[in-house]
Amino acid sequence: MSSERWSTALLGIGALAGLALAAVQLVWRPEAATALPAETVATVNGVPITRAEFEQALAGVATDRREGLRASDGQRVLARLVDEELLLQRALALGLVRREARVRGQLVRTMIDTVLAEAGARDPDEAELRAFYDEHRSYFSQPGRLRVIHRAVPGTDAAAREQAVALAAALERGETPPAGNVVTAPEALLPPSKLAQYLGPTVLDTALALPVGGTSQPIASTGGYHVVRVVEREPESVPPFDVVRAAVRAEVVRRRGEAALREYLDRLRAEADVVIGEGDG
Repeated sequence: MSSERWSTALLGIGALAGLALAAVQLVWRPEAATALPAETVATVNGVPITRAEFEQALAGVATDRREGLRASDGQRVLARLVDEELLLQRALALGLVRREARVRGQLVRTMIDTVLAEAGARDPDEAELRAFYDEHRSYFSQPGRLRVIHRAVPGTDAAAREQAVALAAALERGETPPAGNVVTAPEALLPPSKLAQYLGPTVLDTALALPVGGTSQPIASTGGYHVVRVVEREPESVPPFDVVRAAVRAEVVRRRGEAALREYLDRLRAEADVVIGEGDG
């Protein structure tokens, strides 16, 4: 069998190992047992399988089975761990870590998660959180809200535009908009992110640029013309520290993790022999 075909077969075996090994019994040979350190239950080509790994796997079986562990479960779990180690060693020997994008990606993700977990292991104290909040208050600010009157006139012909011009003039004079126009936004104080769902980005941008009491000129769209008037505006605000404490902590941990990952990668680069061809970046 070629190495490529064997690689594919090995991946298939690994994917099915959990199911297949349920029906396999380890050939138990006490007479061949070898004294191992107390923390080791077996070795595979010199690689130890620790007692902690064995007990964790056994606990997983106990959790999944309602009736509890059976007498043969220890044997079966150890067989599975041995076979997994054999498959892992074979995969490494075949270079699957480098050739199989899925395996490579999982290992890279695991390394990133490990670095981030180590960076987040120390919980930031109150002083650190408050200092970060004071320095980055704008990051935790909540956008202001707008109350608008919005009307849409269907159609893109000259008559529709004239109707939209008349509608804008009526709103500018403070008159009640005539009936019959399409209303898409509720007349309530809403943040820009919510208003965008009703108005669309172009009309929202126009509304954000208007002063209180300001009315837009007709705004053309594929379906017709829009007119918007700003009735009320609330400025953005920064919530008190105690209200956003959880968000502050999450951001401190996130940024600490990013910095730790960048530092870790820079150290790896400094220790590595990286050669990049001319014209390749």
